[in-house]
Amino acid sequence: MKTLAKQALSLVCLTTAFLSGNALAASSTAQGGVIHFVGAIVEDPCNIATNTRHIAMSCYRAGQVQTSTISYQQASYGKAVNNDMATVSMHYLNPEKTLGIVTVAYK
Repeated sequence: MKTLAKQALSLVCLTTAFLSGNALAASSTAQGGVIHFVGAIVEDPCNIATNTRHIAMSCYRAGQVQTSTISYQQASYGKAVNNDMATVSMHYLNPEKTLGIVTVAYK
């Protein structure tokens, strides 16, 4: 009889320890912290100049300035410029084609 009581008591103690261990593990999640990012921008974006007929892009890459000029019509088709470093696209906002958005996607 004493052996059965000892086994029952051991079972109760182990069950209690197991359940309290799970409860403590669930409540010990992280409440906050700090993440540090390290890096640098190694090249400047292209300089863009516009006039009434063209878009000129000057990009500094590998120690040299590369300049490309494209027309607004070429930009409306999504023209790659400066040795495929960037793609220039243009979307007109009105039917008269007097107002548009130029998008430069760097690669």
